[in-house]
Amino acid sequence: MTGAVRGLSEAVHRHGKPISAAVFPTPTIARALVRQAWDEWPLDRFFPMLYQGFYLEDIAWIGDGVREGIAAMGGRDGKPLCAGLYLPSLDPAQLAQAVETARTAGAEGVSLFEMDGLGDEHLAALRAALL
Repeated sequence: MTGAVRGLSEAVHRHGKPISAAVFPTPTIARALVRQAWDEWPLDRFFPMLYQGFYLEDIAWIGDGVREGIAAMGGRDGKPLCAGLYLPSLDPAQLAQAVETARTAGAEGVSLFEMDGLGDEHLAALRAALL
């Protein structure tokens, strides 16, 4: 996998474009479950899927995952990490808490993964969390 990502990254960068990936939540889990060594990949931005509900974890686990990912990459070093949050597992109050947890842990931002559940209440919670 790492060889394929390196090849893709080189090709994309030759065209002056950035490359990113949504990856398994932490380097430890990624290696154990799907053999992803994403902390070694030459990408411009990382979106670890920190879906706490999938792992029967609480929202604090999102911050732990952000910290592990940043540490495994040797600090930010120009490689932003944006916490991937699974919206169907988060009511608006939990979404605001998850965003704050991710940002406090060092995430450059968040990305929301969902199909059709982003409503006005979630948007209001996001606005409040980002102010």
